[in-house]
Amino acid sequence: MTESALLNWHDYFVTIAAVSATLAGLLFVGLTISLSQVLQGYGYLSRAFTALFMQFEMLLIGLFAIVPGQPPFVLGLEFIATGCAILAGISIFAYNFPESALSSVLGSRGPRTIRAILGYGGTLLPVVAGIGMIWGEPLSLYLLIPSEIACLYLSIGNAWVFAVEIPRRAALRGD
Repeated sequence: MTESALLNWHDYFVTIAAVSATLAGLLFVGLTISLSQVLQGYGYLSRAFTALFMQFEMLLIGLFAIVPGQPPFVLGLEFIATGCAILAGISIFAYNFPESALSSVLGSRGPRTIRAILGYGGTLLPVVAGIGMIWGEPLSLYLLIPSEIACLYLSIGNAWVFAVEIPRRAALRGD
């Protein structure tokens, strides 16, 4: 892969960095709105951490990719390190703060499975893209698109849960 091939992706990387930073802010607002319910241990801490860190991953990928003059090999290593570190962080956090099947919003097995699949895809596809970059395969960058979609889906969904669904359900219960 050449540096000129990376230049074709410049606008994409700038966009994902901006969108990720913005969505992370939205997640913080949603978490602030429902912080008392999130901290009560219904399994929402793991969702919050995952959503925030997946946006952090996309932000890092965007920022690393717009560093001027960076060799594609180095960028590939950064993608690999970022994806592995975020997956490790999410996995460790989920182990220590597991999501509860008793979560009142989308806590059943089906939604939890979908979130897990999207989490693995969102973190491992940049690793594969990084390996492809090291091998000189410019098409590997296209793997970042489904990764970004997975990160966005999880984060937007969780922002909705934190900002709207948890407070709405708490109001219905009279909390």
